[in-house]
Amino acid sequence: MPFSLDYTEDRGHVYSMHDVRATKRIGPKSAGACITCKTPYVDKFYKESGWDFAKKPFKEVADQIPSHGAISCANCHDPETMNLRVTNPAFTEAMQRQGIDISKAGREEMRSYVCGQCHSEYYFVPGSMQVVFPWDNGVRPDQMYEYYAGRPNGFAQDFQHPDSKAAMLKAQHPDFETWKTGTHGKAGVSYADCHMPYMRKNGQKYSSHQVTSPLKNLDASCGACHSQGAAWLLEKVKTTQDYTFQIMHMAGQNVARAHEVIGKASAVANADQAELAKARELVRKAQWYWDYIAAENGMGFHNPDQTLNTAAQANELARQAIESANRAAGISSL
Repeated sequence: MPFSLDYTEDRGHVYSMHDVRATKRIGPKSAGACITCKTPYVDKFYKESGWDFAKKPFKEVADQIPSHGAISCANCHDPETMNLRVTNPAFTEAMQRQGIDISKAGREEMRSYVCGQCHSEYYFVPGSMQVVFPWDNGVRPDQMYEYYAGRPNGFAQDFQHPDSKAAMLKAQHPDFETWKTGTHGKAGVSYADCHMPYMRKNGQKYSSHQVTSPLKNLDASCGACHSQGAAWLLEKVKTTQDYTFQIMHMAGQNVARAHEVIGKASAVANADQAELAKARELVRKAQWYWDYIAAENGMGFHNPDQTLNTAAQANELARQAIESANRAAGISSL
């Protein structure tokens, strides 16, 4: 599992190509699909050959990108008109499958789409390595899990867990999905409203392009809608994030224990294979729910109700997985 090899601190868009080249997750077998959200040149590659670039060796594709080719203005703006645009074909295709034509989207919608085109969950189609967003059933964690359960395009797993031998899914920053079903998303508050708030200078209004946490500029990011003051807003955010971390950490520990118990149960002679299969499915779902929160960058704030519910389900599913593994091994759980 590449994430076990390298997991470092995040930093800005300008480092995207440098970091993807340097990470230990990339190796000789890595595919060109890995540059899809790292450069505006994906638009050029896709227009030239469709998804063919995705299955080429990563180095072959990356070497075609010049030194200035990291995430930049061109990912989100048409170089000719400066109009907002989406350059990631996976996002466009996912929206089309939901009946949404993004070419007809208004400016406020585009102020979220340009961010959501990369800050979303995805998987690579086996063989072709095409990037697909799993939104056909919806964007909630349970709806995406249901989609993955159908083994779409022959995709069965991101990796096999070494202890439980369960076929695992690895969530990748589902920020767009979490925001979309949250209070702000449903109210029409865009990504840019919070992370690129409007500023004024010399009588001109513009969006800040110092894309960062709204907590670094609460008055501009939140004050436009909320009048309670920065101290109240900060306390509100921190409380939500603290509660989320507590339940997520608890669930994560129980998911890890479930993998360990399943591994031990599978080593028992004459273990009940049906119960083991059930335990592996339960821990697969538990870890997906946990990882959906852990990999999402809002630590609960993008959608507090859904996030806490998802964490609670991860915890319960991990408990059920442990009980099932114990039954498989003939151990009574009291």
